[in-house]
Amino acid sequence: MGADVIPGADILRWLAERRGDAIVVTTMTTSRLWPRVSSCPELDLPISNCMGKASSVGLGVALARPEQPVWILDGDGSLAMNLGSVLSIAQTSPANLVHFVFQDGAYTTVGGSPVPGSTTADYAGIASAAGYAGSATLTSFRACETRLPTLLAAPRPLLVALHIGGWHGLGEYGPMTQQVMDTGLAAAANKFWAVRRTLTGQGPGHRPLD
Repeated sequence: MGADVIPGADILRWLAERRGDAIVVTTMTTSRLWPRVSSCPELDLPISNCMGKASSVGLGVALARPEQPVWILDGDGSLAMNLGSVLSIAQTSPANLVHFVFQDGAYTTVGGSPVPGSTTADYAGIASAAGYAGSATLTSFRACETRLPTLLAAPRPLLVALHIGGWHGLGEYGPMTQQVMDTGLAAAANKFWAVRRTLTGQGPGHRPLD
């Protein structure tokens, strides 16, 4: 990452103010901080304890609900574990899908170990080569303010890589490995089933966590 990077909490707040009626799929770090800024929790789908699968779940939601915008708030570590989903998104080409990749170069929620390719990977380039309709890399909050409105009106699927320089407010959570049985994760699991009911009218196949 270069010196000119984006404060993670600030860009989440900026996106929340402009999400409209988009279904927002979050994972890991974004699942922790997005609820603080979201004004439409009934349209938020946290994939909190399933690292790497936000892109696959987001694709499924986008295909199932083509009339509604779908945003994926992915991480570089998560996407690195499921790069094949980029090919699936490109092949199915959902015109309602925006795929944000928050690049902080680390597996932040599990102690900060480095993400493979953190200094070399070009996720916007990968998406473009795979066949996304559009892609971009943004490295400053100013660039987000000036370029994102145009990008969000462009053809989709769209991938936007955001170079993140920190996550204000995340430290109070502690590593994810300490929270497997926390009430926060239980609440996220219940939230997943609640959103599933909202979108499909169907409940869980088994009783969610209390």
